[in-house]
Amino acid sequence: MDPSAFVLHVAIFPFPAQGHVNSMLKLAQLLSLSNFHVSFLVTVDTHDRLLNHTDVLSRFGSEFHLQALPDGISLDEMNTRDGVGKLYDSLNTIAKPFLREFLAEPPVTCVIADGILSMAADVAEEINLPIIYFRTISACAFWSYFSIPELLQASELPLKLNGMDITLTKVKGMEDFLRGRDLPSFCRVSDLTSADFRLLSTETRQTPRARGLILNTFEDLEGPILTQIRTVCPNVYTIGPVHAHLKARLATKCTSSNSLWQEDESCINWLDTQPPKSVLYVSFGSIAGVTREELLEFWYGLVNSDQNFLWVMRAGLIMGQEVKHEIPVELEQGTKARGYMADWVRIPHWRV
Repeated sequence: MDPSAFVLHVAIFPFPAQGHVNSMLKLAQLLSLSNFHVSFLVTVDTHDRLLNHTDVLSRFGSEFHLQALPDGISLDEMNTRDGVGKLYDSLNTIAKPFLREFLAEPPVTCVIADGILSMAADVAEEINLPIIYFRTISACAFWSYFSIPELLQASELPLKLNGMDITLTKVKGMEDFLRGRDLPSFCRVSDLTSADFRLLSTETRQTPRARGLILNTFEDLEGPILTQIRTVCPNVYTIGPVHAHLKARLATKCTSSNSLWQEDESCINWLDTQPPKSVLYVSFGSIAGVTREELLEFWYGLVNSDQNFLWVMRAGLIMGQEVKHEIPVELEQGTKARGYMADWVRIPHWRV
């Protein structure tokens, strides 16, 4: 076989949530630009959303393949109580056999899987394929998750009453300044039986199984914590910020989106009337949910800040109630004066 005809084939498997898919699609595009053949493996629901709401197929070249894996659960269902746990169960029982079949057939060179999908490592190990994990969170957040067993052993988790401001001592490299409130939200639980808490802790501790760990960060930003991570995962690749690298590689300015929802463009005219860099962009992302009381507290803060704001209020954000239920008059008036609410918006406008 002519060595020049050999094409590196990377299979990329993200966790099916907006931030994970977005970052790993950017990585896929960078690899495609470097003449890799890329198979991007997503759940059926994510596959359909990408086709409906993005130009992903026309944007990538012929060496890019979008592959759907059956999973039996939708993105909307994942945003319900215990939805993440249900998704993991579904991936293991339904998607895993299809993943095994897919990876066994084409000449895949390497698997890059989301670092919270150890089922991909199970399959890769079975068929002797190298696997590299990609984590879309910061190095500090990753190391906090990895340190959960030590925090539990020292009784620093779950956080005690008034524990938000207590300094935690069992996350190496951050012993002198890390407070309870600085932990990722999934760590700040009162119920240690929470499915999300247990899954993230268990999945993160399996990271050393991979040949390497890709982080969307850079050495100057998180160097001391990266040193700690390398004590358990020697091959750490800091390739961030991925969006900046992609922007530099593209020949023309890209305005494409990787959104899994229909984007609400009704805010553009409002944004165009605001002074440059004057608008505060507010979004809780695609998974997080808040109670009505938490939302109102946040809302009062925005209105009282006298700052213009664009707030992404996606469907399903409020747990248990509709957001429009009995909204105080002062909030409605303050929002009309300085704010705009949209269903789902891509990366912020230049006025933000």
